[in-house]
Amino acid sequence: MTASRTRRALAAAAAAFGGLACAPAADTGPPERVILIVVDTLRRDHLSCYGSSVSTPNIDRIAAGGQIYTNTLASYHQTSMSMGALFSGRTPSIEFGTLGRPLFWNGQSWCGLARFSKEKDEGDCVPADLPTLAGEMSEAGYWSVGIASNQFLYEPSGYSRGFDDWVEVGEHPEQKGALARMELKNAPRTRHWRLVNAAAFDALARRASDRFFLYVHYMDVHDYGFEQITYADAVRKLDAAVGELIDGLDHSGWLDDALIVFTADHGERLRERHAIAGHAGHVGNPTFQEVLRVPLVVSPGVARDPAAPIRTEDIYRLILGAVDAPPQASPELEPGELLLSETEYRTFLRDHWKLVIRREDGAAQLFDLQADPMEMQDLASSRPEIVAALRDRAEELSMRFSARRAVLEMISEEDRARLRALGYDYQD
Repeated sequence: MTASRTRRALAAAAAAFGGLACAPAADTGPPERVILIVVDTLRRDHLSCYGSSVSTPNIDRIAAGGQIYTNTLASYHQTSMSMGALFSGRTPSIEFGTLGRPLFWNGQSWCGLARFSKEKDEGDCVPADLPTLAGEMSEAGYWSVGIASNQFLYEPSGYSRGFDDWVEVGEHPEQKGALARMELKNAPRTRHWRLVNAAAFDALARRASDRFFLYVHYMDVHDYGFEQITYADAVRKLDAAVGELIDGLDHSGWLDDALIVFTADHGERLRERHAIAGHAGHVGNPTFQEVLRVPLVVSPGVARDPAAPIRTEDIYRLILGAVDAPPQASPELEPGELLLSETEYRTFLRDHWKLVIRREDGAAQLFDLQADPMEMQDLASSRPEIVAALRDRAEELSMRFSARRAVLEMISEEDRARLRALGYDYQD
């Protein structure tokens, strides 16, 4: 089989990895296959291709033949919001009606797309009429396969909309038997990466076309606490998962003329200290930069500056642009902007400025991320003009992204089950 541009890129990584690969591939038309790999809870500063001491040679293999994006921010601190943004190209928001009031947080609102919902969407988080990445990829001629392993994404929710084949790993009793047959010792969750990869290859065996879009979601980094291992060790395990996936795709010839997009839904707070106490992990309120800074590797490269700001919601447009499919959703924010609509805070970023507004009383704190990346020095009192400008823009966007219909103010038993499976102890 003739070596493809992707296969050549991965082979080139057999040499020692070094430097940032930024050149886009030659324009040879849309790729035959697109592989989107999303790692739950992965910080970019724990990948060796981003300069980390944590060795991730398989992810390096992807990076060596493509572009390493150095200014990528998650659209939200939570999977359901971030993946809602990636699948729709929209800015996620839980704003409701009058400025300053968030929607009740539950399975109807936690994808951040309630402003597009209609009465017929009752119970669904992703509105039925909203165009999705998978649907647009299918319209572009790709067989769309989704492998979900995060319970936030399980049906009924709407994330599967547009996929030709959608698999929820860890959801069904027979998968527990598969876990036992694989003899995976000490694996407390049935969403282990080996099951995710097995589900991906099983789904590809059912494909109706060799021209496919494959989305794979890994939970192994997220589950480092369940596994009682260090975050770095979880990243190393994840790298092995990516290696097995890439090797299997290569063995089947599916890397020929393929585009690989590797990213994360959000990062994780690991013992960092900030001026605002906040919370550990990735629960936000407010969201710190280590939770927002995520990796983005595209191989082979596309015609986009990897140093320019890009958000999770923009990956939707990056992928559709790579396959010459006009995206149905345009950017809702200016380049360099990010709005985080949370239950207790509203945070707005523009370039190197970050404004954190507490909903309870409107108190604001301002940080210069360029001079103060750890968010330790509040500049609100010394730069009131910056605070005023950012607050005005945040309020304008919040009104624009506000839902007009309320959601039921309750957490259903199904919502609770999802939260428990993910390790979140919801308190009424």
